[in-house]
Amino acid sequence: MKVFAGVIIFFILFFTLGWYTEVIIAQQAEEILTELERLATYVKTADPETITAQLKIINQLWVKARNFWVLLIDHHDMDDFEVALARTKSFLDNNAPVLALSGIAELKQIIYRIPDQLGLNLENLF
Repeated sequence: MKVFAGVIIFFILFFTLGWYTEVIIAQQAEEILTELERLATYVKTADPETITAQLKIINQLWVKARNFWVLLIDHHDMDDFEVALARTKSFLDNNAPVLALSGIAELKQIIYRIPDQLGLNLENLF
């Protein structure tokens, strides 16, 4: 009976921790998506000072999320995001707003996909 209770407690803790990490990743992804939307708006208005400030905010959020996500998600997705972010920064530095907007769309797609891949559902199990 003690072994059964221990196993049940272990599974409850395991699933609770899994659910909690899924919630944290979804919240962090939502924060990054919100800031990427703001960046797209600033690029459309062509305000270089706010673009630079927004890029710093996105970079800070990404570093914070990356430190937590590195243990939990596929590194390929993280690498894709970092490459797309560097490309978008380069487009903005070279005054190519159309290309920067396409890079922002790519960043949003990468971030949007990450919580969906980690979610516990039948599609991810089979």
